[in-house]
Amino acid sequence: MDMLATGVVKSPHGLRGYVKFHSFSSEYSHLENIGEAVLRKNDAEKKLAVEDITVSGSTILVKFAGIDDPESAKMLNGWELWVPRVSAAPLDDGEYYVADLIGCMMVDGDTELGKVVSTIDGAQALLLEVNSLIDGKNYLVPFLEHYIGNVDIAAKRLELLEPWLLS
Repeated sequence: MDMLATGVVKSPHGLRGYVKFHSFSSEYSHLENIGEAVLRKNDAEKKLAVEDITVSGSTILVKFAGIDDPESAKMLNGWELWVPRVSAAPLDDGEYYVADLIGCMMVDGDTELGKVVSTIDGAQALLLEVNSLIDGKNYLVPFLEHYIGNVDIAAKRLELLEPWLLS
């Protein structure tokens, strides 16, 4: 099954086993009906039923079945919450799942320049870490329309408008 990471579990909240949740997309409504979530950390994985999702101020709170006290909730800190792609946050035009950008070839016309190997959350934009086919070094390219042109996820190709970024 094609799964996507949607966020990460943070610290406990309250006395009944709720945890703070950081959504990678700032959305959470897609989680309200998932029923069961997969939590992953390093090489470990566990499935937990989602009992409740609520918002307190600007904080998303999640209650998992069987996690009923702060001590149990604390054990989930740092685990990523994964859901089937069909249950992930919906995308608007021009939006992409980060997982789909990794592995894309950065191109200038028909010339392949490098491959996206990872991403980093930057202050102003997502940064694509690109391994250059020219010199083998890794470069950071902001995922902004000034630098990235056509995005073809199906073909795994990203148009680099400023090739000098990989030199």
